[in-house]
Amino acid sequence: MCIDNHENDDQLVAGLLGVESGQDAVIRSLLYERAKEKVVPYGMSVAEFTDKISELRNKLGNNGLKDEGLKVPSEIGAEKKIKGNILAGDKDSLAYGRSPREILRIVYGTGKEQVPGGFYPNGGNGALAKRYLKGGKK
Repeated sequence: MCIDNHENDDQLVAGLLGVESGQDAVIRSLLYERAKEKVVPYGMSVAEFTDKISELRNKLGNNGLKDEGLKVPSEIGAEKKIKGNILAGDKDSLAYGRSPREILRIVYGTGKEQVPGGFYPNGGNGALAKRYLKGGKK
């Protein structure tokens, strides 16, 4: 997670969100094709499993609903019409934004931007991640 070449936090978040969205779309498309298959040994469908992952990401991000599983009730789906959900988006079909703090809370798996873990057990090595680890900018 080296981010030293970005002028500001907004530019970084936009770049991360763009890359993450592309990767997410490919993975979610493949999962959607298998939505009804059971995930061994958990005894739940792929769709149910993605719901659990989304719930965890929302909890860790600590800033409301910004992630959704593969199937959603139409009242929270895009434009309140869509139940299938390859690309997670808000009621206006716009991508959910995440702050640097939210991203760090999720990838660290700790729910705290200053406490490393998860995918980065030693913390990120970019300037922004290091600022949060040192208790800097909030």
